[in-house]
Amino acid sequence: MPKNTKKEVSKSKIDIKNARFLVTGGSGSFGRSIIKKLLSLGAEHIISISRNEDLIRQVQREIPSPFVKFKMGDITDKEMIESVMKDIDIVFNTAAIKHVSLAEQNPREAYRINILGLLNLLNTSSKVKRFIHVSSDKAIGVMNCYGATKLLGEYLTRESNEMYNKDAYFIIRCPNLLGSRGSVTDVWIEQIKKQNKITITNPEMTRYFVSLEDAGSFVVNLGLSKDADIKQIYYPNKQTKKYKLKDLAEAFIKVYGDKNSKVEIVGATAGEKQHEDYIEDMPLAKVSELVTILKVLNLK
Repeated sequence: MPKNTKKEVSKSKIDIKNARFLVTGGSGSFGRSIIKKLLSLGAEHIISISRNEDLIRQVQREIPSPFVKFKMGDITDKEMIESVMKDIDIVFNTAAIKHVSLAEQNPREAYRINILGLLNLLNTSSKVKRFIHVSSDKAIGVMNCYGATKLLGEYLTRESNEMYNKDAYFIIRCPNLLGSRGSVTDVWIEQIKKQNKITITNPEMTRYFVSLEDAGSFVVNLGLSKDADIKQIYYPNKQTKKYKLKDLAEAFIKVYGDKNSKVEIVGATAGEKQHEDYIEDMPLAKVSELVTILKVLNLK
């Protein structure tokens, strides 16, 4: 496991206004945070690729910018990817089958998107200035299908530096994104509304999380950095929190529940670890700290 000692990367003097960016999985929670960060820095040429029609319409309303082109498509579509990648300078690859349980149930689909889709991007990326592949803490000490695809994706990304003889391909391992679509807090909000209870797998499980805004900023900073090292795998250390599942559940009930809200233990699902191997010297967040974080998220 890495120690909590990595330094932040610094920004380059890249011409953000004229650079052409591609964000895969751009209608997802993480993709949206990256797009918003790029726009805030003055980007005027952003292409977003995603395959969920409803989410694309949703993000178009959320980010009504003339500088973003929302393209519906699948990264496993070779012809589409070849066409899109012709003029791209910087790629942020967030498209993936991300849920551990879904990957366990659908390993071929996880392989198709997380590996074949990534290969399509890499095979057409010889002219890019920077390629950021978003990996996961599940790639460490692999115990499930999702983690296996993410680890292999890291190898493929690193190999591209050798294949194209350039220092352009970088890996970021992100933990869970708190408040993102499909995250544990997203599920709990629905459960509280419908049943006034939340379900947890194992109260003693420890996990790591980072906010969407912090993760988006970290990824974009790496994409624009001048001193990034291809030999290093990057972690958003400063922005990451570690917690016990029971403590997050207690904090969640304090913020979004009431005196009648309950917590139900349902047991771990296939492929889940008791403890993630991520940043070894990080202390556990206290319930009071988690309460403050959840209040800021303002989940609905």
